[in-house]
Amino acid sequence: MKFREFTVNSHSTREFVDSGVEERDMNEIKTYLDEVNNTAGKEKGFSLILMENGADVYQNLEGYGGYGGVMLKGPHYIGLRLDKVDHEIEVLGAFYLQSVVRKIYDLGLGSCWISLKEITPDQAEKILGGQVGTIQHLLVFGKPTKKENKPEKHTTIINCDSKYEQDPYGIAVITTNDETRLSVVDTIFLQTWGNVAPYEEMEKRGVLDLLYYVRNSPSFQNGQPCRLILKDGYAELCIINPEQEENYTDAGIMLFTLEGLAKELSFPSNWHFINDDSGNVEYRRVAHFDL
Repeated sequence: MKFREFTVNSHSTREFVDSGVEERDMNEIKTYLDEVNNTAGKEKGFSLILMENGADVYQNLEGYGGYGGVMLKGPHYIGLRLDKVDHEIEVLGAFYLQSVVRKIYDLGLGSCWISLKEITPDQAEKILGGQVGTIQHLLVFGKPTKKENKPEKHTTIINCDSKYEQDPYGIAVITTNDETRLSVVDTIFLQTWGNVAPYEEMEKRGVLDLLYYVRNSPSFQNGQPCRLILKDGYAELCIINPEQEENYTDAGIMLFTLEGLAKELSFPSNWHFINDDSGNVEYRRVAHFDL
């Protein structure tokens, strides 16, 4: 399936059937998680923990997990365990957990990000199952519930006429047009921070379509904290309000979206994390991305 189709049609699922995922699909998911954990995860300091006993997880986190303590109930969960709270690990972990969202989508299943910012240490320890580290996010997944005679709630991205906006954490932001999304010129700078990149320059470089698509990358509460600075042959991904940890998670999701679109549109798509120790309180560079 084309990546652009995934970005357009993918949406957060908040209601699941109780029967869970079929064994064949679950085995595919397990195989993919093992691949991630044994390669990138082992090297970079994170792991993806499969929790098939969804009822136990929900009971443990009800009233604490999710947004404002609203926990999503599902048959299965995947936890993003980090060795430590570290911006690079947060970015990479989010990148690969979003890749799991794509894998689950390709299997015809639904999923939704869940924030664990409000859980207690005892709850976190129970989720980690004795593993060392910290956990800030879960992914709930399973077969979506489809109700008869009611339009299926979903969020779409890219489509300017969409009624809904994408939010991977399960918070639907309803709109009647694209006005809630920042425009391309609001999110893309040329050479230096704050220097707005003209449409003509983006067209000249052949990146306008890519940048239009990627600006719709899902983010917590539709906050859109990511910005791109176009340089010569590459771009720098930055976040505003660098003191907010969720923005580094959103940067990882943005990088997955950017890489997938770049590959499909025949751009180089190589990237690496930037350890920006400038102390800038307005924005922070997060990644170098070849274009």
